[in-house]
Amino acid sequence: MPSPALSPASSLALSRARHASAAPEALGAGAVWRADELARNVGATRPTGHAALDAVLPDGGWPVGALVEVLQPQAGQGEWRLLLPALVACTQPGQPPGALVLVNPPHRPFVPGLAAQGLDAARLLVLQGPTLATDTAARVWACEQALRCAGVAAVLAWLPQVRPEQLRRLQMAAQNFQQSLFVMRPLAAQHEASPAVLRLLLESGEGEGADALTLRLLKRRGPPLTTPLVLPARPERLQALLEACRQQSVRRRQGSGVALPAAAPAAQPPASSVLAALVSTRVPAGAAPSGGPGALDRLAAPAAR
Repeated sequence: MPSPALSPASSLALSRARHASAAPEALGAGAVWRADELARNVGATRPTGHAALDAVLPDGGWPVGALVEVLQPQAGQGEWRLLLPALVACTQPGQPPGALVLVNPPHRPFVPGLAAQGLDAARLLVLQGPTLATDTAARVWACEQALRCAGVAAVLAWLPQVRPEQLRRLQMAAQNFQQSLFVMRPLAAQHEASPAVLRLLLESGEGEGADALTLRLLKRRGPPLTTPLVLPARPERLQALLEACRQQSVRRRQGSGVALPAAAPAAQPPASSVLAALVSTRVPAGAAPSGGPGALDRLAAPAAR
């Protein structure tokens, strides 16, 4: 028995349903992003150097070719500790040569400290001046020019005041030229619209963890992360070295037995008695009126006795 003919409208609806069900498979893996899953970055990714942070970021690292915003109460507090591991990796032998451009940093970078942690200080290019300090448009223009350069590994910009359309221009430049762009902004900007792919709120720890960094992910391509991340104050290798030294010191104390109490300092005569003795001490008849810097000591010696 032949099947009943479908109406044109029914045929169109059935065709659309078939195409919709086959769409994710036809587009390929990673082309469809579900809001309850971490998305895949469009471009490359660089590890942050913090295992806990990599675990909650799409593709496990900083996105290349995208704008990353770092918000904090005060500029210069923790952005170097957050970004330094990835910046050090950019300057290691075997990586493509490129400058680390700093646009309008609040303070001059402490080069010896950065070099001690492995950063090639010769790669640093600092853009500062009276115009950049007061003109937002000049800072944005400097960022755009740096992003266009092939010999740039990353751009770090401190933009205390910037409009959303200016940020959009920077996002487009980073995407078009596949550059790493980190923009530091004040804490008050967290309620403003932003085209950034990734937004983080950076705070210092409290109490015993005052040296640690507390991170809140305000925006990422994935489900919201309500629990803040606490990053250790020291790199993992340094932390392991300090812990090994501490354990060695504990074993040394345990092996030597009970420590002897420190020797008590020698008893000193009260100051009042010394002064009284000084006043009552007579100067010898043959003594000079001025005996130089040691004259008072010669008088105090018999008084103390």
